Amino acid sequence: EITRLRHAVDEALNRVLLAAQALPERRDDVLVRGESNLVASPDLADRAKLSTLFSAFEEKSDLLDLFDQCLNVDAVEIFIGAESGFSFLDDCSAIAAPYHHDGEVVGVLGVIGPTRMPYGLLVPMVGLSARMLSAALNRQL
Repeated sequence: EITRLRHAVDEALNRVLLAAQALPERRDDVLVRGESNLVASPDLADRAKLSTLFSAFEEKSDLLDLFDQCLNVDAVEIFIGAESGFSFLDDCSAIAAPYHHDGEVVGVLGVIGPTRMPYGLLVPMVGLSARMLSAALNRQL
């Protein structure tokens, strides 16, 4: 499972780097990928739950508000369900960490999934991915 997830993270980081180089620099850019994986989660089988979440992905302002909370920290942030204060996460959780270029936060990398996702695996993976992305950006840009 860890090998499969590492491969998925490597692929995702490559896509993020390519997208970051192709997109104009704007503060409100949000890149959402893998949302179809949420459909397979039994915890999110309710159509209304998925609809709320997918609407937030399309709208993007709620995601920006969520990720804005990660801009001033240098750690992995965890937002769990209704306790997060974001209604679109009532039945989900988010794990997010900022990434940097030249010492400045330039974005936030996050994973959204069911509240019963494997935090012990995903929290370190999100943190490591953000650090790897920072390292890659600092070498390539």
